[in-house]
Amino acid sequence: MIDHWRDAPDAARSAPAPFGRDAVVAHVAELAVSSDAAPLVLVTGPIGMGRSSLLAAVRAELTARGFTPLSLRVARNERDRPYSLASRLCAEIAALRSGDARRTARATAAVSLGEAGRQLAAELRSALTVNDKLTVLIDDAHWADPASRAVLLSLTRALAGGPVTVVCTVRPSPADPASERAVLEQLRAASLAEVVPLRPLGEQEVAALIAHTLQARPTAALLSSLQRECRGRPAAVLAAVAGHLRTGGLHVYDRHVYLTSPDRPPELPLDLPPIEYLRRLGGTVWAVAKAAAVMLPLGTAATGLIARAVGRDEDEVRDALSELSVEGVLRQETEDGRWRFRLPLLASALTGCLGPWERRSLARLAVTAIWAGDAVADDRYLADQLVVAGRSVDARRAAGELLARGTAAMLDDGYCAERWLRAAAELTTEPRQRARVLVAHATTCCLQLRFTEAIDSAGKVLSEYVDHVDSATLLEIQLAYVVALAGTLDTAALTELCDGGWRSLPGRQWHRVVTRCIALCHLDRWREADEHLALLRHVWHRDDDVFAGLGLLVSECTGAYMGRFEPFEQAVADPTDWPLWASGPRFRFERLWQLARVLMSFGEQDRADRLLAAHDPPSAYRTVPDQVVADSQSGHWDRALDTARLGLATGLSVGYAPSHTLVSQETSVILGARGRLTEARAVIERARSVQPVMLHLLAVAESCLDEALGDVEGALDVVARGLALAADRGLVVGTDVLWLRSAGLELARGDHAAARRAVAETGRTAELIGTGRARLCHLLATATVEGDRAAAEEAIGLARQRAQPLELADTLTLAVRHEVADSGLLHEAYALYGGLDALLRRAQLRNLMRARGVTVPHRAVVTAENERLLATLVTEGLTNRELAAALGSSEKSVESRLGRLFKRTGYRSRVELASAILTDDYRA
Repeated sequence: MIDHWRDAPDAARSAPAPFGRDAVVAHVAELAVSSDAAPLVLVTGPIGMGRSSLLAAVRAELTARGFTPLSLRVARNERDRPYSLASRLCAEIAALRSGDARRTARATAAVSLGEAGRQLAAELRSALTVNDKLTVLIDDAHWADPASRAVLLSLTRALAGGPVTVVCTVRPSPADPASERAVLEQLRAASLAEVVPLRPLGEQEVAALIAHTLQARPTAALLSSLQRECRGRPAAVLAAVAGHLRTGGLHVYDRHVYLTSPDRPPELPLDLPPIEYLRRLGGTVWAVAKAAAVMLPLGTAATGLIARAVGRDEDEVRDALSELSVEGVLRQETEDGRWRFRLPLLASALTGCLGPWERRSLARLAVTAIWAGDAVADDRYLADQLVVAGRSVDARRAAGELLARGTAAMLDDGYCAERWLRAAAELTTEPRQRARVLVAHATTCCLQLRFTEAIDSAGKVLSEYVDHVDSATLLEIQLAYVVALAGTLDTAALTELCDGGWRSLPGRQWHRVVTRCIALCHLDRWREADEHLALLRHVWHRDDDVFAGLGLLVSECTGAYMGRFEPFEQAVADPTDWPLWASGPRFRFERLWQLARVLMSFGEQDRADRLLAAHDPPSAYRTVPDQVVADSQSGHWDRALDTARLGLATGLSVGYAPSHTLVSQETSVILGARGRLTEARAVIERARSVQPVMLHLLAVAESCLDEALGDVEGALDVVARGLALAADRGLVVGTDVLWLRSAGLELARGDHAAARRAVAETGRTAELIGTGRARLCHLLATATVEGDRAAAEEAIGLARQRAQPLELADTLTLAVRHEVADSGLLHEAYALYGGLDALLRRAQLRNLMRARGVTVPHRAVVTAENERLLATLVTEGLTNRELAAALGSSEKSVESRLGRLFKRTGYRSRVELASAILTDDYRA
């Protein structure tokens, strides 16, 4: 089978071919021209490894060196034509001598194989002058007929020490004759042949290939998926990337590319060369290959089912499977005898070649066999086949199984669960069951943040099936509908519902009360939500566990945000004391994660972790916002930033208030600390326009950006506006850090009275909510403004206990800067910033270390970091004046540093430097 996969994106076609094989190309080219090298070079590798691409690159390299290689390509149909390759080679040699090509070819076929090789060698030598060097390039030599192979091996011996080298690409096959393999081993032992195996690309090489193709860096999840499906074969990687682009499954954000649906296969074209090649095999082999793409997961039962599908007996199918093995498509496992595709992506491509009727028939056969007990498969395979089989099998049973499997998978496998439940809805005609399926589908879509699909299913239930759901389910679907409206940013619909539409919602009064409360929260109308829930507590807090439980959860969390912390603290202390705790895993999951989410919004990552560890949520699933906040606060910044980009690129951080704001807050803090100031500000501005909920939380990060550029007044204004907004909304969450920032900024501009007022507010906030972070903020404000060393010592101890790297590093830095702690602590802060790759914070801390007489370690590392930070800040578009403010130096110093950077790296302008940073080509 040929090893090229066509139809990559335009950018992919411009990639160097073969990508990542420069060293191998140079090595093979050197072997081809060296007088001391073996006369035969075999470039080996399986399908899609880039043998032909590499040979083309070798040809180009030889041409660039002034050589003119002789090139041949062997077609598959030549393996049944004796002396086909040998005859063609003779003809090419004769053409070099301007002789009679046909006469030479006939002469070759008339002598023994060994004599033929010697004759060819003589012809080649005589075609050259004394100083000439000739390289013969033969692509796909594994298709050569046996006689030509024997001639080629004989030719190798005859060429020893001569001016001719033969370079062949070969795909090794278990069907190769043992005698030929033995001869090859003899040639290798005698240094007459050298084998150059093409290895699969490693993860870093695949990452480089994708970065070149899409001008964006792939995430770990995308790389993992491509390595699993493509096995490091570059042509397959490019085909998969192109296929994911067609489905819309790849999103590029901030120069990173994300695979948004890992379980969704790429859409591959039907005319891929490997597919066309298998199609040309025709007959039973082509039919078996397509059926195998569906049936092989059924293990030992697959052969019989394939035979039924293609209308052949099992012996014919076995022969076809064996031929596919020889072609390098399949392999048979020794331990269980199962057949598997060597390249999983090829199975996806073959499945795409099936017509609707073929695909449905194969799915029906598979489902029927599993239901009858004649075959065994995992639940996911069965569910996928049920989706395809549709009504060709028992629709009622299929719908029931899809509902069960979709409901079970809604937390851990959202893409498949959504697909299975959608199919179940299409198969179901009985109104009550259809309502159940639509509710499960809408809930799944909300959990997976697929809000457009959630609105569709929830809307159908509310408009067509209200009479077929019970009271608790009706509330569930109403809440899903509200969350989905928020997720699609339909504030007009939410506003209409809150301001009057809620009164006409279906169900009882308690449905309407709880639903309106949730809608108000998603509109950032927290005070109204809290008052509405409290005023009508007698309505929702009745004997019905669902309404009492959900109303209580909303009341606890909303109350905490507004500073009414005691009920929330009681819930965290014992989350099992809740009417719905025993009602099923989904309710327990929602209870635990909602409590943890509120704790994290108050900066209490340690307590959130302890809560989840103590009560073991029924699923490890986390929403994107929860992952970002947890990773950011615990110091896993690269992972947090990676997940945050995914959420911001695809809208997966939007929906649950205040998820998007929390993600934007954490992301902007990380970016700002790493010197990416303009990008951090862009994240903040985007948060304001996308889902404006709890926007005062962004004030801390934004004020840090202003302060980094020397604008203390601007930073103080940002903090003041944030505090005013929180007061207007009746919110306390996040104000502890804002008051600490206010105290520090007022002190910096010399207003000690205002700074003391801010200290008092940190104390009031700490007393009101009692969280660890609030106490830390009060201690730090007291220490820095009042010069209280005891408060500083207590603050440092508390920060160590909370174990958040950025928080601890900032605490140590503040304490030393205000001379209430020993300067030796700066080494610890410096190491913590280094672990976070917080380049800007490290650079700012170095200035403080020098001012305090503290030695800055690792001078070479410092120089490299300073250059990288300077290049990053230049890329952010900062002026020399802003650069000086950020780096704590003068504009003249900045000019000198820029000059040295340009001189050392060779970049001639800021534009070139920025381009290198953006494309990851910066020369450190």
